[in-house]
Amino acid sequence: MHALVRKKIGLAIALVIALAVGVYALKSDVLRPVTATRDFNGKSFRLLVVGDPFANALQVASAELAKRSGARINIEVVGYNDVRRLILQNATDAQSEYDVVSFDVVWTGEFATAKALSPLRMNRAPELDAQDFLPLAMQQSRVGHDQLGLPIEPHPELLWMRTDLLAQAGLAAPTTTDDLLAVAKALMRPREGRYGLCWNGQRGQALGQQMAHFYGAFGQPLLDAAGRPTLDTPRALAAARFAQALLAVSPPDILAMAWDQRTRAFAKGACAMTYEWAARSYLAEQDPASVVAGKVTYLPAPHAKGEQSLTPLGTWSLGVPANLGARHDDVEQFLFWLSEPAQQRLLAHAGNGGMPRMTLLDDKQLISRYPAFPVVSKLSRDHALSDLMRPGVPQWSGLAELMGTVFHDMLSGNLTPEAAIALAQTRALQLFAAPAVP
Repeated sequence: MHALVRKKIGLAIALVIALAVGVYALKSDVLRPVTATRDFNGKSFRLLVVGDPFANALQVASAELAKRSGARINIEVVGYNDVRRLILQNATDAQSEYDVVSFDVVWTGEFATAKALSPLRMNRAPELDAQDFLPLAMQQSRVGHDQLGLPIEPHPELLWMRTDLLAQAGLAAPTTTDDLLAVAKALMRPREGRYGLCWNGQRGQALGQQMAHFYGAFGQPLLDAAGRPTLDTPRALAAARFAQALLAVSPPDILAMAWDQRTRAFAKGACAMTYEWAARSYLAEQDPASVVAGKVTYLPAPHAKGEQSLTPLGTWSLGVPANLGARHDDVEQFLFWLSEPAQQRLLAHAGNGGMPRMTLLDDKQLISRYPAFPVVSKLSRDHALSDLMRPGVPQWSGLAELMGTVFHDMLSGNLTPEAAIALAQTRALQLFAAPAVP
């Protein structure tokens, strides 16, 4: 089956599961009565969002959000590459088709260059409590002094681990990349359909982002202080060899596996561990088909021996298109309202497992539903979250794509690790030398 078709099917399945789980949870939880803090009666807002847990939560909670605000809220959900393309396309129109858009913070540099988003006037948001957001997530949504968005789903890529299998084997949880390989090998049971580790091996963006994280685990930023690519260093070579070594403990279809596929494989018991974003934990903990619910621990991303422990933080933020015209003030106020603590709590109950607010990450009621929350909170307070492996530069999408192409060729046996990092560096230098497209 073509990778694009698999991805769209996977997105549809994940949406169905998340919506079902979110509706049940929203009906089950006792929410505090909340009245609107803004008057949006008779107004309508169109949201363009990616198909991630926060989007599922917005759909589940849309009726309650409309009741609280008095507004009509229309939500359009699209795939990862599509949301970027539509936002850039929308920026070239005289009038924006969308009021609020979601963006991966790695696109901030690109969107700033394209003037796709309007800087938010934070002094007009007295009830926002901006200090409560994860500091790094707020920083990631900023270019220079311009706050281009507000975090809606910041979540680190953690190592998910089966606690029952770990206990049965009498093993300690892995903290280094060497530990990870050893534990994965020990927990391999291929005849029983269980492999050691799942991760993003699919060609293109999926593997490119995974390789960027592996670079980070080996202490190698993708860019130096001057913004020049650094993909061919000794640490880069070690990261490439680590990815190659993972093949021996991974499922046979690992080179076709991406975000949702790895989580579903883990949830059905097909792998003992997986790299995965924290916000997707509902697929393991709340999906009735999961065989691992209540048997998962969430760990910081393993690092190479001698390197600093830094866990990649990916963040989805909500922003306001720059070409809204006369609607700009109303839309900006709606975004501020949507980002306030009361609405964020509603979205957490509706299924957003990537909370942007520290107070909600520490909420005991929510922790019982999202066991990864304390891990995220601690990593943030310990300054152990990082985006060095996910630089928000205009060339990010091209950089991730080329890494996902070159290293897929390496993992397919067509390039040595040495040749792969050299080719990746050559192509990255060409990418960064090309004139920016406004």
